[in-house]
Amino acid sequence: MFDIQQNCWEFPVETQPIYDSLGNVIAGNKAIVRTDTNDVLGVHGSRYQMVTHDDVVNSIIDSVDQANVSTDYKVKVHTADNGRKLRGEVIFENLTVEPQVGDYVQFRISFFNSYDGSWAFSQAADGLRLWCLNGCTTPMGTARTRFKHTQSINVDASAAKIVNGLDTFMNNKELWQEWMKVSVSDETAEAFFKATLAKTSSHQKLVNKHNDKQLENLLGQWVRESGQLGRNKWALYNCMTYWATHTKALKNPIVANRNREDAIAKAMTHKRWHELEYEGVI
Repeated sequence: MFDIQQNCWEFPVETQPIYDSLGNVIAGNKAIVRTDTNDVLGVHGSRYQMVTHDDVVNSIIDSVDQANVSTDYKVKVHTADNGRKLRGEVIFENLTVEPQVGDYVQFRISFFNSYDGSWAFSQAADGLRLWCLNGCTTPMGTARTRFKHTQSINVDASAAKIVNGLDTFMNNKELWQEWMKVSVSDETAEAFFKATLAKTSSHQKLVNKHNDKQLENLLGQWVRESGQLGRNKWALYNCMTYWATHTKALKNPIVANRNREDAIAKAMTHKRWHELEYEGVI
């Protein structure tokens, strides 16, 4: 049965009007207010529809039950920025694949919401690598759902996505095993990181065009992962997921985790990721 670990997402919120300095209501604007503290969590236009964290958590659980893929799961929920942002995950205890002996990946549904407009309500079906609790990020569109805060949550659609996500996840075993056969040199790994995760924004006029500290961290983890898994695409993938999940030392771990997962999904659509298939087969 599921086990919800509460993290204060059920606090009361309401939509309130915004007033100018003369006490007049500002038309077309509204505030999301946390009424137990009177903190303003977000300011939005007239089309904005508030989706409460409680509704999100409940809709995810309803979707999981409706999808009926398993009853053996746990729900974990965390909030950030005084409750402005929410991140949760449903971990299915009995839905696992084993790309190689002793290296297990567990099926997971991640979901997000916010009151400040920074995150849409969204969910993603992916995997959780049990070797060191890395989150396995997938860029595959069949495993993702996103709703803007101008529309209602569609539980039926969410349930369908969970089923499709499970199918994609179970089929990833063969994909991950193929990645184990693709040789990746240290030089290729470095070039990949420079072009993706360690690349700086184009508007920054830097000589190297990449973040040296981030590159050093990624290459350090690459050495560790390739030492365990071999110099291959599977090790490179797990190097990225390790980087995404180890954010506790940062100022805002939940936000950093989300941003890094998005960066990984983008990196896996980069031409250098696909070009790895041509470097060599082990």
